[in-house]
Amino acid sequence: MAKMNVYDAGDLIDRAYNEKKKGARLKRLGSKILHQVDVAGVQAYFLKDKTLVIPGTNEPSDWADFNLRVESVRGDSGRYWHKGFMTHAQMVFMFAKGLKPKFIVGHSLGAASAQIVGASMKVPTIAFASPKVLSGKTRLAGEGWVANYLRMDDTVCHMPPGIGNKKYRHVGSRYWMAPEGVNPGEDHSIKNYMQIIKDERFKTMVPKDWPR
Repeated sequence: MAKMNVYDAGDLIDRAYNEKKKGARLKRLGSKILHQVDVAGVQAYFLKDKTLVIPGTNEPSDWADFNLRVESVRGDSGRYWHKGFMTHAQMVFMFAKGLKPKFIVGHSLGAASAQIVGASMKVPTIAFASPKVLSGKTRLAGEGWVANYLRMDDTVCHMPPGIGNKKYRHVGSRYWMAPEGVNPGEDHSIKNYMQIIKDERFKTMVPKDWPR
């Protein structure tokens, strides 16, 4: 089975956050892009090598439309999901279904979508800085395809907190990493994730290729 290197995945995410210059967005993924979607606040890129890249929150409306819609919604499987993340994932799924991605990579809000889409499509998925998306402990059939790379000092990875009887969790494997000593501030950016993954302490604890 083909594998994706975690550093290559991180580089794609870094490039997926387009730089703004003089009012225009510079597509740093450039010639790698075969198809893309940018609708209703959802952005995703399907690359020529069949990798689906899903960036995270990059505009203020993402908070109201997706991140803060913490009520649960029942999916086709009968399971209950974070409504905002499911809404985002459904649009990504519609874009990706016919394209049949070989790998999926996501970060933050994009990692929330990546967990849902990757498990649903049973595609190898690397999710960085993932929030929690699913209610209930029973394992999904496609969870084994998903790997979450998480920092203990990243608040997003612990969100949302339990609300009433609904407590959300991550979908797939979880690889937690913590910096040494006191580390004030948020370390949510993909660059900070790439830095901690290189730490010698996690050389054997965190897979550098997925599926491992």
